Amino acid sequence: MPSRDFLITQKVDEDTRNKVFDLLLSIDEVPSSSEELEDFFIETPTKKKSPLLSLSQHKKQAQEAWLALLQHGLTKDQRKKVLEVMATSIAPWFTKPELLMDFLTDSYNTGGSTSLLALSGVFYLIQERNLDYPEFYAKLYSLLDADMLHSKHRSRFFRLLDTFLGSSHLPAVLVASFMKRLARLALNAPPSAIVAIVPWFYNIFKKHPLCTFMMHREMRTQEEKDTVENQGLSDPFLPDEPNPMETHAIDSCIWEIVQLQSHYHPNVATIAKIVSEQFTKQGYNVEDFLDHSYGSVSICLDAFLLWYSLTFPSPAFRGRNGQERQKGPGC
Repeated sequence: MPSRDFLITQKVDEDTRNKVFDLLLSIDEVPSSSEELEDFFIETPTKKKSPLLSLSQHKKQAQEAWLALLQHGLTKDQRKKVLEVMATSIAPWFTKPELLMDFLTDSYNTGGSTSLLALSGVFYLIQERNLDYPEFYAKLYSLLDADMLHSKHRSRFFRLLDTFLGSSHLPAVLVASFMKRLARLALNAPPSAIVAIVPWFYNIFKKHPLCTFMMHREMRTQEEKDTVENQGLSDPFLPDEPNPMETHAIDSCIWEIVQLQSHYHPNVATIAKIVSEQFTKQGYNVEDFLDHSYGSVSICLDAFLLWYSLTFPSPAFRGRNGQERQKGPGC
């Protein structure tokens, strides 16, 4: 293992630093116990108390080596590679993961794809070391933009978002803001993103029942009905509000998803209909809808469409006048 003292005290040229980086990055599997330490490049020590047989000593050396390398600085590409595996292959080596706090928070505050990649590492510290990051959800909310839905890291973001918003203890106002912003972005999102958003909505509605008012909001008085009929209704959602607790999304509705029921892509239009049907399914495995391109959307939805047609055979394909019609290119 490269010595931290060596990396700090010596003037390390770029080539050497790159080799050390590649070496550390190749050590991805963290043993769970000292018994898993084997296959040494030297003869196995006979003394049980040898540092070579101590997992804590291995972690200490790995921690010092990574800290020294981070202090020397990383290129933009190297930083992204580190962030991609931070929670799985780097932080678990640290006996004091909180030492990564500055690096991760700086990366998270950078913006763009770097922030997306830093998400899992920051959340690891929140879970494992109770990192105090009071603006975590506000920053997460700011990452939800049109670029994210077209990013190659989109699937990674959805997996993490599913984890971050999975807790039933989160305020419904907060969850509603994320749903509403995603619904608004879905209007101009690629089909491969929409087919992941809608099943994810279904699961979130199941986890956060207070948000289901966004699906079906009735006018309670005749005065309200007359106002809507004569003047229309303004969406109370504030799309430019940076604080997800202040967007008034909970007072809005997901009319955007209903609009997608008329999407030009027939499979997207069909999957958008699930928010208008009874919620008889326990939930969707969002993994089935991730990592798809435009060309593979039709293939990945075959199983869903089969289930949908068997579950909702009558109302699945009705015209605007309520009359049943055959499926066609415009359905």
